[in-house]
Amino acid sequence: MKYTYKQYKELIDLPYFDKLMWSKGLIASAIKNSKNFGVSLSWGKDSVVMAHLVHSMCKKGYYIFANTKCEYPETYKYIGEMLKGIFKDYNYIETEPIKTFNQCVNEYGYPHLRQNTGQGNKRTPQCCKFLKEKPLDDKKKELGIDLEFVGLQTSESMNRRLVFMRLGGYYYKKTTKRHCALPMAICTDKNVFRYAKENNIPLNPFYKQMKRTGCMFCTGFKDWRKVMAKYNPKMYSYILERTDGQKTIDCDWII
Repeated sequence: MKYTYKQYKELIDLPYFDKLMWSKGLIASAIKNSKNFGVSLSWGKDSVVMAHLVHSMCKKGYYIFANTKCEYPETYKYIGEMLKGIFKDYNYIETEPIKTFNQCVNEYGYPHLRQNTGQGNKRTPQCCKFLKEKPLDDKKKELGIDLEFVGLQTSESMNRRLVFMRLGGYYYKKTTKRHCALPMAICTDKNVFRYAKENNIPLNPFYKQMKRTGCMFCTGFKDWRKVMAKYNPKMYSYILERTDGQKTIDCDWII
């Protein structure tokens, strides 16, 4: 279903429980038309809440985490606790990187900022392909998954909003030959935190330090300098030294 910007804005402005009903309706409809679904789990707040919401409605499906081997130590500790706690009954799977992060850096350089090519595709850093995207895609093919749930909030970027307005919250993705469902599309951080609190879902304690999780060595997002300099100044200095003059990083070095 396509949306105009006005319709999208109306969805974003819905009360919390109306948004919850929208998300549940989308999940139910998507699962009804699926033989085998998977939930992409990054262990960030959005994917954790989405996984809990999907599992509360259907105990089937796979919950798949692309383990890059580069996550923050706090995240790995959190994963262990969650798998022993409220996620203990989930059908959980981890993928392995095809190449290590160091191999990717040596071959392709440190990750550049993701850029839109102007043709609807993003210029994705090579490390993302070999650590996350291809391992995930290969595993989903192996499991015969025909529907993937992705925990994206459209309020986080203009590109996500445009994709949602053009394709809706449930659509067929030609590149993967699977359907994709975005039950978190119209949610905000405030909605996510409220759902987690009301359902006693522990969120990654790393959020008390930073606003994002993910690979600790990543230089492929806008504020990576601030994040890395705050979390690990030594690592930040090391990467600056290694990347001095490197053209693959699409940014300047003014701090």
